[in-house]
Amino acid sequence: MLSTYPSYTRLFIWQNRLLYFGLSQHLTAHAYATSALHVGIYQPFQIKIGDGLWQSCRCVFVPAGIKHELNFGKGIHGKLFIERDSADFLYLKRRFPFSVQSATLFQDDQLLKQLLWIYEENPDKELIERCLDTLLNCDDSLNFTMDARIQAAIDLIRDEPDCNFSQDYLAAISNLSASRFLHLFKENTNVAYRRFRVWKRLFLAVEHLNQRDNMTVAALEAGFSDATHFSHSFRETFGVNPRFVFRGIERFEVK
Repeated sequence: MLSTYPSYTRLFIWQNRLLYFGLSQHLTAHAYATSALHVGIYQPFQIKIGDGLWQSCRCVFVPAGIKHELNFGKGIHGKLFIERDSADFLYLKRRFPFSVQSATLFQDDQLLKQLLWIYEENPDKELIERCLDTLLNCDDSLNFTMDARIQAAIDLIRDEPDCNFSQDYLAAISNLSASRFLHLFKENTNVAYRRFRVWKRLFLAVEHLNQRDNMTVAALEAGFSDATHFSHSFRETFGVNPRFVFRGIERFEVK
């Protein structure tokens, strides 16, 4: 381990995964639309789940929809998102078999060692992907399926995240009532439809930001009304202003 902490901000996005490293301080209360692994790369960090007390840990599994605050005290934050609508999510649950209803604090030496190695060695993106495959034990043995009607709706949101598909429209094309569609959507994804739609738009905006380096244009192309709307949604979802994440980012690679 290095005697002093190197401070780099790096963001890697694949179709079903996002890996982030960066210097973090206090992330205000927020909730994701998919599961996340938070890791203190060099030292423990603090987490507050809901209205609970602050707790110290090195690793925590936070399921979709769980509100939490984080404080890394200027430490290096490692964060791995796995999209709910993917086979990777099944490997994540098998590798880290924790509750999808509440956050779980734990210690995992392999996870810590692997993310520390990626952070310090800074390999190419293809090698990072292979390291994550190994970490998650991706062996092609698991196949992802969900209710076909909800999968069709998710595919539509993913393919056209800048379109404002109403719940009534998606319910109608799924031959469901609006209330049944919303119930079935949450049952399959663990999050409400509106939160999931915002999540997909945020990722589209981030991808556009990678291409154009213009937050206003990226926000508009992803379906947000303006950069302020994007920044508000980003902070509500990730607990931090997007300018803090993307200002001076060292590596930012998408797919």
